[in-house]
Amino acid sequence: MSTTTGFAATASVDPRKLPRLLAGVSLGALVLTLVGWAISPRQFAFSYLTAWVFAVSLAVGGLFWAMLHHVTGAVWSVVIRRIPEQLAFVIVPLSLLALPLLLNLRHTHGWIEHPDAVWEKKKAYLNQPFFIGRTIFFLAAWVWMAWRLRRWSLRHDETGDPSSLRRMRWHSPTGLLILGVTTTFAAFDWLMSLDWHWYSTIFGVVYWAGAIVGSLAVITLFALALRATGLTAITVEHLHDLGKLLFGFTIFWAYVSFSQYFLIWYANLSEETPWYIQRMTGSWRALTLFLAVGHFVLPFLWLLPREAKRTPWRLGVAAGWLVFMHFVDLYWQVMPVLHNEGFSLSWLDLTASVGLTAAVFAWVAHSLQSNRPLPVRDPNLAASMKHHNE
Repeated sequence: MSTTTGFAATASVDPRKLPRLLAGVSLGALVLTLVGWAISPRQFAFSYLTAWVFAVSLAVGGLFWAMLHHVTGAVWSVVIRRIPEQLAFVIVPLSLLALPLLLNLRHTHGWIEHPDAVWEKKKAYLNQPFFIGRTIFFLAAWVWMAWRLRRWSLRHDETGDPSSLRRMRWHSPTGLLILGVTTTFAAFDWLMSLDWHWYSTIFGVVYWAGAIVGSLAVITLFALALRATGLTAITVEHLHDLGKLLFGFTIFWAYVSFSQYFLIWYANLSEETPWYIQRMTGSWRALTLFLAVGHFVLPFLWLLPREAKRTPWRLGVAAGWLVFMHFVDLYWQVMPVLHNEGFSLSWLDLTASVGLTAAVFAWVAHSLQSNRPLPVRDPNLAASMKHHNE
């Protein structure tokens, strides 16, 4: 059983080069995106917002899974818990990368330059200084929680001091509560207030559902990579559990997304329905149907058989597809604000999303190389390695 640091090398590709490769891709794509900032500031602002909110959702989701492990006292997930810990810590560079977003608020959030009677009723909350202050607070809270969790985890690896585990288990329930509240209000700010005339009481839950699925899919991809490169502690049984969670939360995403649509359709209020009318007419309608089929129907049918959850390549296809569909979901939420006339793609959508997504994967891959991919002193590690699904 290998418990050494990093990925084991394979005969065909040295995985130690992967972080540098991904970092190079990220840097090149982000440089092109910055060029787009000078060419088309408004398109840049929306493309960057979509990509950044997507990347942040993966980090926030990683923090959720890391703390949920400690709250539930799960044993089976001990061998994979280092992955969500490192994924959560991506919030550190993403917090710095929020600067272009904050500098371009006037391009994305129309209430800044085009205040109206509706905004007048909301200006006590929806004003630029308070908006920026909330964003800084949310990011600082997430960085603080992710840093503490990672620090205690790595310290336990080195010292074996049980107080580190107790701290993680003691602080995780409160951390989940803080994470839930801050993420909900962050979704209101960054996404829902793009159209300040519209609101949904469960929008935060919808964003949460997407973040949970997207981050779990990324965790699954890294678990498959670690297993393929020699970390044999991750077995088919662990992949099976990851597959079951992916399957279950895909259904949860569909449930809350449909619930939001159904409530707004049934109430038929003039301040709520235009948001969906725009996405259900014209060329946006095709993307709406693609989202429903691609984010629910296809992964539901793909992951339904037991064998699909226990076959690495099939699980990997499902995980990769769900990461992509999570991005499509956020794109579908953001871009109709910019492209009122219909669905439209820009090269900046590609460069911004590739740049920030590659940065996330590079950070996690590097972190897993630089630290032990297994919590070697966790008292439940042996039981986790022997985990078996009935």
